Amino acid sequence: MAACTRDGALHVTLAIALLMMLAGGSSAVADELAFVSARDGNPEIYVVAADGSKLRRLTRNEAEDLRPVWSPDGKHIAFVSDRGGDQDIYLMDPRGGSLRVIANSDGFDDAPNWSPDSRRLIFSSDRTGDAEVYTCGADGSAVRNVTHFPGWDTAPVWSPAGDLIAWVADRGGNQDVLISRTDGSDVRVIATHQAWDGDPAFSPDGTRLAFRTHRDGNIAVYVCELATGAVTNVSANTVWNEEPAWSPDGTKLAYASSPAGNREIVIADLASGEKTNITDTATNEWAPQWSPDGSKIAFLSDRTGEKRLYVANADGSQVVEVSGGPVRDMPYSWRPRP
Repeated sequence: MAACTRDGALHVTLAIALLMMLAGGSSAVADELAFVSARDGNPEIYVVAADGSKLRRLTRNEAEDLRPVWSPDGKHIAFVSDRGGDQDIYLMDPRGGSLRVIANSDGFDDAPNWSPDSRRLIFSSDRTGDAEVYTCGADGSAVRNVTHFPGWDTAPVWSPAGDLIAWVADRGGNQDVLISRTDGSDVRVIATHQAWDGDPAFSPDGTRLAFRTHRDGNIAVYVCELATGAVTNVSANTVWNEEPAWSPDGTKLAYASSPAGNREIVIADLASGEKTNITDTATNEWAPQWSPDGSKIAFLSDRTGEKRLYVANADGSQVVEVSGGPVRDMPYSWRPRP
């Protein structure tokens, strides 16, 4: 019986290894980040391991390459570039190859975000003269305008189940967070308040939406229960709070806060309400993002006098500067674990 058990375990191990190979990587290669740096004269996209090793440059041209976003299957990186004369959306593989344009217009195409199945993208564009939210296939096909509203629509994100989208809309000087079905139907204003709202982020189970709001006289991080519309002030202070990021298990929110005037990375436990400043420096830290397994947090900091990318354990210990040089204050992206 023991021999059968060992054989069965071996077969399972081999099957898992084969599936990981077919998926295009393992946990070792998955712990990478894509980011933007202008260290060579203009903004280019780089990839680095979470320990700061294996730094490599993916794009090489005289244009600006910005906003890298990994696909959920880890096989592609979407980014924006003005190499064609205006800003369009491109796709490449994790080595910088197989480059192709997928959103090409005479307007300003921006803010790409992937569907959970890696088959479609959502982005914003002013190709008609008015900034709207669009979707398209990963090959650039089936482009669809899903907002159709006068005013500015931008910063779209996809829900984890792929059935909803959220975005930021500016209607006559008031910036709100909206959600809808992926075809633009059933539009609902999440932040119904005469104040600026933004930074929408779905919880991993898709039942809640975090966002920032100016409604309390400061900038606060709120969470909305999508089923009921009830909102909770998570940051619950009088200072500046923004850029909420969910832990992979949905129990915590990391965000940038300024309790002493400079920005820090704070983690809020949503069940207990306990908040922990995991950076606590005299410099600025912002733009937190959890690693796919939730064990680490990446963030930007100017502690060296210039903006750089750092990775720390989720409790703030063992901080490592991984960018190896200055970074642009643009979104960076963890490589998902397939």
